[in-house]
Amino acid sequence: MNASSAKPAAGPVVYSNPSTLFTPTGPWSIVAEAGPFVFLAGLRGIDPRTDTLVDDPAGRVAQMFENLRLAAQSIGLGLDSVVRLTVFVTDMAAHRPLVNDAERACWGDGPYPPRTIVEVAALNQDDFAEVEATLYRPA
Repeated sequence: MNASSAKPAAGPVVYSNPSTLFTPTGPWSIVAEAGPFVFLAGLRGIDPRTDTLVDDPAGRVAQMFENLRLAAQSIGLGLDSVVRLTVFVTDMAAHRPLVNDAERACWGDGPYPPRTIVEVAALNQDDFAEVEATLYRPA
């Protein structure tokens, strides 16, 4: 696991990498806090204990949403603060059902945050799914 690092940028934006998550695979931050809004970088099904992708496809997508929950929790928020999701998959027919199931497991009977799901040609490390989110922290 990586150590949490919070680093202000020029202006009121604070970037961080929660210690409860995986080590980023490049020079980017997982969390950016800007006023009442929080932006989460693309999260994948990486097990924070091993920094490796979960092998089982359904387990990997579940871990992807668990990583979203952990990122939100690291700044004192929950999934009820998510106001927007964007999900990227490499095969809509194969992976959209896994995403739908994982979302149902997270949000139960809802309400569900708005979501866009997009099929892309490729993702980092030949992965098949990634989620990014915008959260809102009321004043």
